[in-house]
Amino acid sequence: MNAPAPWKRPDPLPGPVVTERTVVRWWEPSDAEGLHVAVAEDREALLPWLPWAAKEHASVDESAQIINRFTRDRNFPESLDFVMGIFEREGGEVIGGTGIHRIIPEDLTGEIGYWVRGSRQRQGYCTEAVAALITAGFDAWGFRRIKICCSNLNKGSVGVLENLGLRFEGEEREARWLPGVGWDNHRTYAVLADEWDREAERVRGS
Repeated sequence: MNAPAPWKRPDPLPGPVVTERTVVRWWEPSDAEGLHVAVAEDREALLPWLPWAAKEHASVDESAQIINRFTRDRNFPESLDFVMGIFEREGGEVIGGTGIHRIIPEDLTGEIGYWVRGSRQRQGYCTEAVAALITAGFDAWGFRRIKICCSNLNKGSVGVLENLGLRFEGEEREARWLPGVGWDNHRTYAVLADEWDREAERVRGS
C-alpha cells in the first residue's frame, strides 16, 4: 500500500468557524484589550493547567505583542501552529482561545488546544467551539486524525473530550511539571475523520 501524500496547509487558510453561540477566528490587533481582560480577570481559573497565565498578558500592550506573534507565526509558510480565539457570536466578547498545533504532515494529524476565561467556564462554550473546530479540521483543513491532550487532574477539560465522545488513547505518567501540583499525568484523546459525525458534531454512536 502506498503512503498517502503529506498534509499541506490550505491556501487560503480556512475562515471563521461559526456555531450557535461562538465564533472561532484568527486573533486581530483590535482584540488586544479583550484578550488582556479575559486572562487578567481571573488568572486562578486558568492555573495550574496553563502556566503562561501566571504572568503573560500583564498589559494590553503585551497582549498586542502576543497577537502580533500569533499572526507572524501563522503567516510563516512552514508553520505547523495556528492560534485562534473563541469569541461570543453576539457582542464579540473574548471567551477564550484555541487553535491547531503540533501538526504532523506525514501522518495528516493535528492537535487542538483550548482555554476559556473564568467567567465563561462550565457553560458549554468550550465543547461547542471545539466540536465545530474538529469538524473544520477534517473538512476544511484536511486532517485524517485529530488529538487533544490534557491533564489527568483537569476535570473540566476531560469532561469536554468525554462529552464529545473522543477516544481515550492513554496516559503519560509524570509528563510535565505544573507549579503547585508537581509532576502531572497527561491524557491523550483522539478521533479519526471517519468516526466523526459532522451533523451531530460528536463521535458517531457515542
